[in-house]
Amino acid sequence: MTDLLERLRRGPCLLLDGGFGSELIARGLEAGASPDRWTLERPADVLGVHRAYVEAGSEAIHANTFGANRARLERHGLAGRIEEINHAAVRLAREAGAPYVFADIGPSGEHLPPVGRANLDEWRGAFEEQGRILADTGVDAFHVETMTDLREGLTALESLRRAAPKIPVLVSLTFERKKRGFFTLMGDPLLGSLTRLRDAGAAAVGANCTLASGDMRDLAREALASTDALLAFQPNAGTPVLAGGRTTYAQSPGEFAEDLAPLAITPRVAALGGCCGTDPRFIRALRARMSRPAAVPA
Repeated sequence: MTDLLERLRRGPCLLLDGGFGSELIARGLEAGASPDRWTLERPADVLGVHRAYVEAGSEAIHANTFGANRARLERHGLAGRIEEINHAAVRLAREAGAPYVFADIGPSGEHLPPVGRANLDEWRGAFEEQGRILADTGVDAFHVETMTDLREGLTALESLRRAAPKIPVLVSLTFERKKRGFFTLMGDPLLGSLTRLRDAGAAAVGANCTLASGDMRDLAREALASTDALLAFQPNAGTPVLAGGRTTYAQSPGEFAEDLAPLAITPRVAALGGCCGTDPRFIRALRARMSRPAAVPA
């Protein structure tokens, strides 16, 4: 864990994996089904996705724990197997052979009033429980991802640090591009949000999902100009399009790699990877682009 923190601080940029849920869907996961069930029932497919990313060049991969908190597992009748699911997911990720394994921590799936019915105590309980379970698995870091509400991101960060003080926590919010700049779905602005997360003790902060690589590159430039935090970025493979009942993404791996390459050699960009729609081809293209002569830093 100390080794990971040193790696993030000194560089070079750590190459993460890409989309996980979209890769399981490509292998047959039905819409609305629980990816966590596949950890138990189809472990070879979960391991196959991890290994494909490691072979493509990923140095850090995310265990299949994004939805493995009690609040989300209850919706699929799996809450009673929460420890088994989290432990098995990390074991499969470690078996893939990446130098680092991150525990992926997704949102609870419920918002605070008046949008939803959640409350802070429920959030704290769910994240702290998952953190305690994962602390025994030897993960190198927690990565809180795809948070649309800064309050939930902060709650997850604080709860995980309480559950496992020695494990670094990275936090990525998901932003939309508006005329006035980048904001989460709940209206949290980019720069103030990243600063609050850094001040709360996040090892690195950043953004994932929602945005394609071109918009994410622009978001990164704004973040670099306004905060001294270590940063992580994972864009989608373009804008999703529904065709024939399937969600597809039009961006090419080469375009994705060209957009992110300047970030890879920019100080304080600690980690880069992909999110929805990206697959091992995107990571392979980014790895190849990072090994070529340096682009102009962002």
